[in-house]
Amino acid sequence: MNTALVSPVGFDAFDDDVRGDRARPLAQASTTPSGGLRIRAGRARLAELDRASALSPAQLTELRAYAAVEVPFGAAAGPVELAGYLRQLLVAGVPVLAPDLPLVVRRLLGPVLGELVATLTYATVADPDRRERWSVAARRAALRAATAAAGVASSPPSVTAIVSPGDTGVLDDLRRQTWPALTVRPAGDAAERQRALETCTTELVTLPAAGLRYAPEHVEDLVLGRGYGLRPISGVRVRRTFLPALDVTVRAPGLPSERPADSLTAATVLGSPADLLALGLDRLDDPLAPVDVGDDGYAVHDRGVCRVARDPGELDRALRAGGRQLGGSGRVDAGYASYFARHS
Repeated sequence: MNTALVSPVGFDAFDDDVRGDRARPLAQASTTPSGGLRIRAGRARLAELDRASALSPAQLTELRAYAAVEVPFGAAAGPVELAGYLRQLLVAGVPVLAPDLPLVVRRLLGPVLGELVATLTYATVADPDRRERWSVAARRAALRAATAAAGVASSPPSVTAIVSPGDTGVLDDLRRQTWPALTVRPAGDAAERQRALETCTTELVTLPAAGLRYAPEHVEDLVLGRGYGLRPISGVRVRRTFLPALDVTVRAPGLPSERPADSLTAATVLGSPADLLALGLDRLDDPLAPVDVGDDGYAVHDRGVCRVARDPGELDRALRAGGRQLGGSGRVDAGYASYFARHS
């Protein structure tokens, strides 16, 4: 599959959606006379695919205005064709509602993708957070299964994570990473980080740091993003902050992800050792600050990384930044943000 067509701009997280608002409309797929797949919304024709065509960026732009694409039983000429059409949508992170997905198509998609499609519900696509989570998981699985974005399947790019030996939280996060070719190398100060980069023997390297929490798929998503983003450097623009005192995660407003970016959070950047040395990441005083990567950067989704606000000052800054409350058992009334910050 040609990811240059469906990438580098990936799924749309629908930042303007708020839980409880009216849900976005659905698009519908149908079979063309030639056995292809046509996607419409009312009278509007959004995309049409046959064996020789691929989703264009313009078609994907149209599709991302909708919560999902409904695919009826028996769509397309046959199961092989339907599986191919669905892969194109899934690589782009487009939710696919196919409750009657034939078992043979599910098997052709593979166990992970097939299960994701077969179990997607209308309730999930109506909820902004759950839809985004599903989209991220589906795109990750589709990229691993149906493209070369992760490199040759038998030889995935190797990654070194250079981290301070005292950062026990980061070390724990790195032990849980799903990327199979990951080496962890301790380096305590700037001089040691420089030597670690200069002597690094893996293709790719990253410098995670304390103050951030990393999801198990973080390194995997960085590698995939670098592959389909067609940029030498990938990373995250961190917008999420976990507030332990309130047990809530908030996300500040910011630029959309899954697209080229000239600024990334330093402690999430992945690239070659030479690239990270050129950026001076080994000498940064604040690894959680944004770093200018020029035209070389690609921002993956921000679900895999969040700051942790442990002291009152960090808590106050996170609450004052506003944005959406995403998870946890707590709730914060914006009018009381400063009160909570001063009394946590």
